[in-house]
Amino acid sequence: MEETHENAESTAAPKNKSIVILLVVIIALLAAAVAYFVLADKGSTDTTTTPGTSTTEAPVTPPAGMPGSTTPTEFDPATATVVAAGLTPEQHVTTYFDAVVAGDYPAAFKMLPAAKQAEYGDEAAFASQLTGYGITSYAIDGVVENGDETEVTATAVMPGGNFSYLWTFVKDGENWLVKSRTLPGMN
Repeated sequence: MEETHENAESTAAPKNKSIVILLVVIIALLAAAVAYFVLADKGSTDTTTTPGTSTTEAPVTPPAGMPGSTTPTEFDPATATVVAAGLTPEQHVTTYFDAVVAGDYPAAFKMLPAAKQAEYGDEAAFASQLTGYGITSYAIDGVVENGDETEVTATAVMPGGNFSYLWTFVKDGENWLVKSRTLPGMN
């Protein structure tokens, strides 16, 4: 009888040892995952803006399903989109959304900030993305002027929910330049 008891203990020890090793491996993997996410979060830049504030960077993380770059892009006046002569920044945003609602994606694409055009890559990718959104209407929520910079907040209405966009413009001589278009509150 003693022999059987010793055999049971000798087979139980390797099983327990295997379980302990497996648990240690799982804990190590979980710790590594937590460390990765904590360190990755510290490396991101919060580009949330509110009316009256601005940023020179594009959003770091685009919304799910939206093409984008994870590298901040500096604003370059030399390559910036120029607002059509005679239009105010608010009128530019209104004209952009009128084109989107009408399905005139080539016109709307040309009105985006240069950095956004580069993120989409081309008019076809932009049109595909916006067709999927199904924007039916929009509203201009506010205009904040601060010297040579103006911010226009607008909300796009679509079946999947509404999105607020913050457009930032800078004055360059007689022209307005489209500096950025961001989604406030989205990281």
